Amino acid sequence: MTDVLEKSVLQQPKMRGVIDKNFRQMFENTCQALEALEGKSLEEKSWNRDRNNIWTVGESKEGAIYIDRALHNGNVLEKVGANYVAIEGELPPGMSFQQSGALATKTADLITSNKGNRFFATGSSFVIHPHNPMAPTAHVNYRYFQINHDTQPVYWWFGGGADLTPAYFFEEDAVHFHQVHKEVCDQYDFSYYPRFKKWCDEYFHIPHRGESRGIGGIFFDHLNQGNPQELLALVTHCADSFLPAYMPIVERRKDMNFTEQNKYWQRLVRGRYVEFILSCDRGLRFGLASGMVKQQSVFNCMPPAASWEYDDQPIPGSKEAMLKEVLKNPREWL
Repeated sequence: MTDVLEKSVLQQPKMRGVIDKNFRQMFENTCQALEALEGKSLEEKSWNRDRNNIWTVGESKEGAIYIDRALHNGNVLEKVGANYVAIEGELPPGMSFQQSGALATKTADLITSNKGNRFFATGSSFVIHPHNPMAPTAHVNYRYFQINHDTQPVYWWFGGGADLTPAYFFEEDAVHFHQVHKEVCDQYDFSYYPRFKKWCDEYFHIPHRGESRGIGGIFFDHLNQGNPQELLALVTHCADSFLPAYMPIVERRKDMNFTEQNKYWQRLVRGRYVEFILSCDRGLRFGLASGMVKQQSVFNCMPPAASWEYDDQPIPGSKEAMLKEVLKNPREWL
């Protein structure tokens, strides 16, 4: 089986440490860039989980580490929710990663046991909600999982990506965001960008609305085919590309004029964002059930305000209607 870790460098604690260090660095770099934009620091709350699965406030070098950072009512950003996690533990008895859609049946059968499976997970994620409705909400998350059976690693994978959820559609923003990510993917494999772009469109879809959550980006899961070090380089490079992909868009849109009606439409779009998180996101449901995601972190990523209205159809030909058309019919941007 190609995904079994025998003789893989990922068995080595040193390599696992490199992966964790890279995700922590991405977390710190992105926080610093957002703080520089705002001229203020994100508020932090750190948690540590002991061997009895009890979470306590404060960061420790032992056990699980979970860091939440948040910004509210900045000059440019209305809310930012950020988190970093490095956690090693045991899944609840009877729970497997197959329940999150993460594993093929053959592999899931191999690692499922009544007493639960040991795992290691690390990653960082951000959800950024700008004040100005002309600037898009952004989501970025990169992660690594490793599952052990009888003390031996039997499955590992990388996952994550980055995507945009605009309230108002600007084609040049979509092109720029996708172009930056394509250039990174192309350095490793020309098949990656079209594959990850399609995956993103399919995953960030709201079935009961018949709409995409936004204008996409890249997304992948259980990525483990190939040289582990090259895959880590790809994921690290993708994570590093988020700031040059997103920050120029914010700079371009943050000072544009807008009306209260524009803000109201932004709240309706944010409502769709909430719907996706609560009804469609597999990772969130699995994370809460397994203890890998803290409840507080769910609310940390939610928009600061959202609205719902019965049959909220935009005026035909309006900018709002233009966005709806794009969300119902995902496009190729490049």
